[in-house]
Amino acid sequence: MGDQRVLVAFANRAGSTAGIAGAVATVLRHAGFTVDCHVASEVADVTPYTAVILGSGVFVPSRRSDGGGFLTRHEASLASRPVWLFCAGPIGRGRCPAGNAASEAEDCSVALVARAVGARGAAVFGPIGLPADSDPLESLGPVNTERVRAWAAEIADELRAPVAPHPAGRRAHRSCRHVGAAS
Repeated sequence: MGDQRVLVAFANRAGSTAGIAGAVATVLRHAGFTVDCHVASEVADVTPYTAVILGSGVFVPSRRSDGGGFLTRHEASLASRPVWLFCAGPIGRGRCPAGNAASEAEDCSVALVARAVGARGAAVFGPIGLPADSDPLESLGPVNTERVRAWAAEIADELRAPVAPHPAGRRAHRSCRHVGAAS
């Protein structure tokens, strides 16, 4: 697997998104992959990578964007490699159910962007679907690192498995998973 180089890019230098990116990178390294973990705005080229995992606090479905322009900047290169997206949360007052079917996650912005860009999967770590009268800051809790590691291990398993070409050269969006805060 050392010949498979994976990029884990994240939206900011501090906070939950950076921490999740670091944990994902560590799991993938332990699984035998060569992994680079960088702030998304500093990534000039994704072509050296066989897979990309992008974390952001904001995903904008109407623009198929991560909010920082990474998906738009690298659109052509990302089309030919597997991509996963994650969001640290809180997401806001929408819904992104715990189920795995992407069709169940119509209001989850990361799932909508993942489907639009053909990502293999998406995960949400942290509070989501807050009631209309709640304060998002009060709902923040520590990210459950075991759940992050489990998600990263699933990605490692997918990267190890031979992939059959998807019809018309498009990647299939497989799932959006609400991974939740520490339990």
